[in-house]
Amino acid sequence: MRAAPLDGALADAGADAFVFVGPAGDPLVRYLSGASLPCRAAVVYAGRVAVVPEHPLPDRVAVREDATVLDPEPTPAERLPSLVAEDVLAPRTLPHDAALYLEGAGVDVASTDAHLRARERKTDAELAALRDAQAAAEDGLAAAAALLAAADGDPLADDAGDVTAERVRRAANAAMARAGADPETVVAASGPIAASDAVPIRVTPRVDGAHGWLARTFVADSDGGWERRATLAGEYAVDAGIDIVEVGETTAAAAAEEVTAELGSYGFPPTAGTGTVHGVGLERRERPAGGDAVEAGAALAVRAELDADQTVWVADLAVATDEGVERVGSFPRSVVPKPDY
Repeated sequence: MRAAPLDGALADAGADAFVFVGPAGDPLVRYLSGASLPCRAAVVYAGRVAVVPEHPLPDRVAVREDATVLDPEPTPAERLPSLVAEDVLAPRTLPHDAALYLEGAGVDVASTDAHLRARERKTDAELAALRDAQAAAEDGLAAAAALLAAADGDPLADDAGDVTAERVRRAANAAMARAGADPETVVAASGPIAASDAVPIRVTPRVDGAHGWLARTFVADSDGGWERRATLAGEYAVDAGIDIVEVGETTAAAAAEEVTAELGSYGFPPTAGTGTVHGVGLERRERPAGGDAVEAGAALAVRAELDADQTVWVADLAVATDEGVERVGSFPRSVVPKPDY
């Protein structure tokens, strides 16, 4: 956890603590406590972290070393006034009941985005988790591609029957789970898959709460026509979005505009191509985004999407360092699936 943005915000506001209450698995509660909690909890940061869970935490849940787990409280927000002084900072998403408990006790609550700024730049441990998640993402896409590559006929089929979008999704999820990640796959198709169908697949697995992000489009029996040109455009567009970034200066929006412009250079109409660049971490989409400059330590999803004759996705995870932005992983971008990678 990067505490400096929180400490700076507290000092600037003359507040003594940052507070939040979130449900089970909440990303901000996880960021502050260092653990994914299985129940609702209130969290207070004031140089150290205090956690008030709704229920006793099981032994398997281990919070960070500088965090203290207090006695459970059926309504965790009710405990907040006794843990702070007169002035606190909180996200705009602080639940209404928590704000009422604090204000009813005479505590002044001011909103801040310091927690978002803190999460924007990753620690070494967070970057390591992101890289592990991206490795699992590659395993997931490889399994999906292998299923498509091994099938034949039209629609595609193998010994287990028709190859459907759901089978592709399950194959990717199973591979990511075997790699030790919490899997998540989106397949932009439905039902049995035809040999000439473009099959866009996005995987965003989690390791220690951190998301990977990888998208590819496969065509089992490609004739090298529209889908090949679209995939090539997506490949070069993602690279352009990565290459344009001057760390500390270029905004996420400017990088996204470069992705979109590169798609257009391949002859696709402006309405068909979309470039998106945003941060990735404990949530699939977080800062930097829009007008935020890309700072060293940021993790980015760089995405090129085309929707014309068919839908084509190409997306990669990248990390900003003092030397520039580098792509994480090396999964091939070919439209033709292979049985192994």
